[in-house]
Amino acid sequence: MTAMVEKSTRWFNPQLVHLKVTLFLLFGATSALTPYLTIHMQSIGLTVEEVASVYLTLLFTSCLSPPLTGYLIDRFGRYKPVLLTSIVLNAVSHHAIHFIPARNVTVTQRSWNVSLAQDDGGLLIQGLECPTEGHLNSSCISNRTVSLPAYLTASETSCGNIALPDCVLSELSSIPAALVEHIPPKPEYDVTFWTYLAIRFVAASMLASTLTITDPIALDMVEQHGGDFGREKLYSSVGMAIFTPLTGLMIDACSSGSGPTETVYTPAFYTYDLLLLCSLVSVSLMPIGRKVPSESVMKDSRRILRLPPVLAFLVFLFLLGNFWGFIESYLFVIMKAMGSPNYLLGLTYTVGTVASIPMMYLLVRITERVGHVNLLVVAFFAHALRILGYSWITNPFWCFPIELNEAISCYFMWVVATTYCAVLAPNHLVATLIGIAGMVHFCLGKGVGAFLGGFLIARVGLTLAFRYVGYTAVCCGVLYKLVHVLWLHKYDGRSQPGQQPAGPVEELVKRRASIVPKVDQFGSVVSFGGLVARTKADEAQGPAEEQVPLEKG
Repeated sequence: MTAMVEKSTRWFNPQLVHLKVTLFLLFGATSALTPYLTIHMQSIGLTVEEVASVYLTLLFTSCLSPPLTGYLIDRFGRYKPVLLTSIVLNAVSHHAIHFIPARNVTVTQRSWNVSLAQDDGGLLIQGLECPTEGHLNSSCISNRTVSLPAYLTASETSCGNIALPDCVLSELSSIPAALVEHIPPKPEYDVTFWTYLAIRFVAASMLASTLTITDPIALDMVEQHGGDFGREKLYSSVGMAIFTPLTGLMIDACSSGSGPTETVYTPAFYTYDLLLLCSLVSVSLMPIGRKVPSESVMKDSRRILRLPPVLAFLVFLFLLGNFWGFIESYLFVIMKAMGSPNYLLGLTYTVGTVASIPMMYLLVRITERVGHVNLLVVAFFAHALRILGYSWITNPFWCFPIELNEAISCYFMWVVATTYCAVLAPNHLVATLIGIAGMVHFCLGKGVGAFLGGFLIARVGLTLAFRYVGYTAVCCGVLYKLVHVLWLHKYDGRSQPGQQPAGPVEELVKRRASIVPKVDQFGSVVSFGGLVARTKADEAQGPAEEQVPLEKG
């Protein structure tokens, strides 16, 4: 009795210490570098169209890494060699990006003196030709634009509507304003572009592989040693909250002695290397078990992917990835357009990750009351509020209330999606389904979102692009809820504990996982499927699917 009381007073599980450290280091490294890669691409001379082309290519190249990683784990039952290899290749390939030389970019400019017409309803341009671009950049910074008809003063030719920053109107009311049109070079697709694309392909593949492995490892270690999956994943959020703003501060410090337009991204790359090196040590010491290999991964995967709830889950997870890829790729771009310092860019990650901490602790209760599908629907609306918010503000410091939505749309959403995979898949296919979900969300979804977002921004501008994407996110959330209410809800009860499977296909999902494994904090495991609670019912049906514990080593 004394031993039980003494055991219950321990506030941490020593078997999961290395898991916490590994998640902290891996996700801290990811957040130290990847948020800055889009603006780094622009700093070496890649245009918006070329950035979109990079993300489009990565869509088709790096998307195979997560499902392949999940397949190898389920097929051979080995975690540690795959994870260590991917971390090493991850560090080498990402650091190689730092050595890609910048392209010499020549930006041509044309200037006009512009004044308001007497009725304040149009613009008068002093020149002999109309601007070739509909949007002109002025010296003042504003995220809102005003569109007015414009006319040449020399020939009274109509130039159509010209979009001006609204801060220019006060200048135009008193004196003519000098507006400058920046004409960037056309996409060159030269050696710089192809070198970057080749290296980034390997880097993105290894990063996707590394992050994909962490989820099944965490699920299996929590099931073996006890604990709470949401709370273990909390340490990945802590790493992201710390290192993103820290890297931004170091970038600002190193860039202070450079030219006014030059930014030094060296601290981000070396912080990434250091954290991955430390994670190698942590993974080497982590007591990752071996799972029982499966001989029919491909056959069972094809069967489970035909289930309507799984198909709908993957489709809408792909759409969530679109919105996540858009905001992650162009958030720093729109904040830079508002004049944001680099440290503020990093703090955007801190706000979301800190806000996610209480949600991780309430994960079980929230999911029991709301349900997996409803939480994924909420993630769509959180994405919409986040994206639309940046289209409405003009001061970058208003990012703090907007970034609170990131806690739901990103961190909390992926924990819900990961545990939903444990609900939908049997034990021997959890890693495979998580890998497929990672491919659909982080690779296919993110790639499509970044690609389409880049071309949308190039054609309608930052503000309107964010607004269009935000409204689309609202529509997708409503659509998922309607699909669930009108069709998918009838499948919800088929995998409840104690219920008979409806047929051979439903047999795959008869193991109903809780949002978090039902375990004693220090080791008494009741498996993901509530195996102990269902023992008597399963014995009446015949031998249950064996839940084989992980072997240490």
